[in-house]
Amino acid sequence: MFWQYVVREIPALLRGTWRGQRLTVPTLLLGGERDNVIPPSMLAGGESHAGDLTVRIVPGVGHFLPQESPHVVAEAMNELFATGS
Repeated sequence: MFWQYVVREIPALLRGTWRGQRLTVPTLLLGGERDNVIPPSMLAGGESHAGDLTVRIVPGVGHFLPQESPHVVAEAMNELFATGS
């Protein structure tokens, strides 16, 4: 899956394929406090790309959040899908 992201999604981002489009569903971004690939500062300001966006930074976690804290990811998914927001 990661390789497909590199091969397909990154070039599309560079071409501006999704420029001007917005997410229309409740969206939750989870980021690791110690992520050195996508630092928390990069997650700020995403509200202009989604109508209902929540950014949550997970303390003490790095870039591989699902592997480092799977329970946090599972709880966040349960919250998002159970409440619809």
